Amino acid sequence: MEFIDNEHKKFFLKKYEEAKENGKADVYYKSLIYTLSICETTREHFGEIFNLEKGEVNLDSIQKGWQTSTSLKVTRMALNLWNHSLVFDSEEDLENEKISSHYAPSEVFCCSYAPYFWEGIKIRYPEYMDYEKNNRTPCVAMYSRVGKKEQQEEDEETIQ
Repeated sequence: MEFIDNEHKKFFLKKYEEAKENGKADVYYKSLIYTLSICETTREHFGEIFNLEKGEVNLDSIQKGWQTSTSLKVTRMALNLWNHSLVFDSEEDLENEKISSHYAPSEVFCCSYAPYFWEGIKIRYPEYMDYEKNNRTPCVAMYSRVGKKEQQEEDEETIQ
């Protein structure tokens, strides 16, 4: 597991230990804790974003004045790892089904924390992270399902 700095690592280890003590050490908790540990702002306001004891997110934390443009990305990424269908910026938006475009990968990943977001994804989905084990179908065969036959034949010649 890669950490951005010692503060990230220390905070993650502390919070993850708390989660384990409460029997909450699955990939949902681990990825959310890892991601919220990335930046100083989300570390400082961890309890306002996520209630570790109850296992509950606080959607309204996105509206708080302490949020920066970058901490919003971290918060949104963490909440998305927690609940992959979470795309609302407040409880009110959830009630009114007002979906936020700020959860799109193009919005979240356009910052310097992108490599650590990817690490959070790997934590959340470990069963898919062994590329060699999970992808026994050659790329050409996968392409043939959606590409033109002529293109497939050209690609096969190029690869060989």
